[in-house]
Amino acid sequence: MERVSRSLSTLFYWLRPSQKLTTLMQASAFTLATGFVGAAWAASPWTAVGSTGVVDEADAAEVNFSSGVAQISGAAPASSSVTLRYNVTAIADLDNGGVNKRLSARFRDNGSDARVVLSLRQYNYNSGLTTTLLTLDSNTRPANAAYQTHSVSDGCWTTSFDFSQNAYFIEAVLTRTSTAGSPGLAILRVEDADLC
Repeated sequence: MERVSRSLSTLFYWLRPSQKLTTLMQASAFTLATGFVGAAWAASPWTAVGSTGVVDEADAAEVNFSSGVAQISGAAPASSSVTLRYNVTAIADLDNGGVNKRLSARFRDNGSDARVVLSLRQYNYNSGLTTTLLTLDSNTRPANAAYQTHSVSDGCWTTSFDFSQNAYFIEAVLTRTSTAGSPGLAILRVEDADLC
């Protein structure tokens, strides 16, 4: 390494002043560009659209996927429930040891006859235990016939994601108690918010 460093400094010594300035500017631009790319990569949350969920076999006839959205089919019984699961993979933002987990979703809960419950779960490789880390329940938010976005987080200084010991998934349960209910799930997002 010392030899390479010495060779570069010797080369730099023999450059004309205008070449030195150009070389320094190029090196600075490269450093800035790679720094911004690194920062953008580190800040990328895990995302999924509603239609990518794995449906419980018993619920397959009751779910409808359309334009990225998962919703209860109009042909399903008036009182229906659909369970979907989404595998959360180890991306840079989640695997960097941060301390603030956040679960966000874009969903529709049009009133008392509809409900969307999302649970971020941790499944331990060694013990086989499943632990619920976060729960986002549409009934804790105002009803709306349109899609809305909400988040829930676990606060500061809690445990970080540990993909070497655990697998993570989101379990989504869409429920309606009458044909007036129209629950839907459009987008899910998990991130290490690092708000502390």
